[in-house]
Amino acid sequence: MTRLTLVIAGIALAAACGASDVEPATPTAAEAKSAPEAGASLEKTTSPEAAEAEGGLPNGGAAAGTWIVDKATSWVGFTGTQTGKEFRGRFLAYDAAIELDPNNLAAAKIEVEIDMTSAKTGDKQRDDALPGKDWFAAAAFPKAHFRSRDVFATGSGTYEARGSLTIREVTRDLALPFRLSIDGNRASADGMVVLVRTDYGVGQGEFATGEWVGLDVKVSFHIEATR
Repeated sequence: MTRLTLVIAGIALAAACGASDVEPATPTAAEAKSAPEAGASLEKTTSPEAAEAEGGLPNGGAAAGTWIVDKATSWVGFTGTQTGKEFRGRFLAYDAAIELDPNNLAAAKIEVEIDMTSAKTGDKQRDDALPGKDWFAAAAFPKAHFRSRDVFATGSGTYEARGSLTIREVTRDLALPFRLSIDGNRASADGMVVLVRTDYGVGQGEFATGEWVGLDVKVSFHIEATR
């Protein structure tokens, strides 16, 4: 997990899954936290040149609204159902560039990139299937992207990032609610959004319906960062 201003939210993605009845043991995290609180921005410590050379998101440079993600305590996850049983997973690799100052939301920008090969649920059969052509087709579409157009305050410490999410080269509008709290030089953000996986072509052939794997996928995140 790399640079990200907490809102990674966007991040997120429609993690569908398929192929096994075994319910994987997945990291427990505060999904209950998934709601909203006050803004800032997170960033990777890579230089703009190095980031572009690596094919990652360009680094906007350290600024007052720039945060560095604490990888040990941050995560981006997903929850789905298979044969009626809930399973959870996480994306282990992602990058985010976010500028978000609650006092200047007009200038807010959030970009999130997720490595679709990094999805893990704790079940080998499912994890082997996810990158395949029926699901993420990661060989052809290795990354998913969220890009904000606007960020709005929706309450005390709660926000919504409105933009677009692209998975398997299918782009759709997405409104991502999140909570962001700032205490001195530390920020914490939590958010959650429900995606319909087939809206993005995730789940082909026999998995194109919800008969075996549920269509709704809950994408959630918890980010902690310092400045």
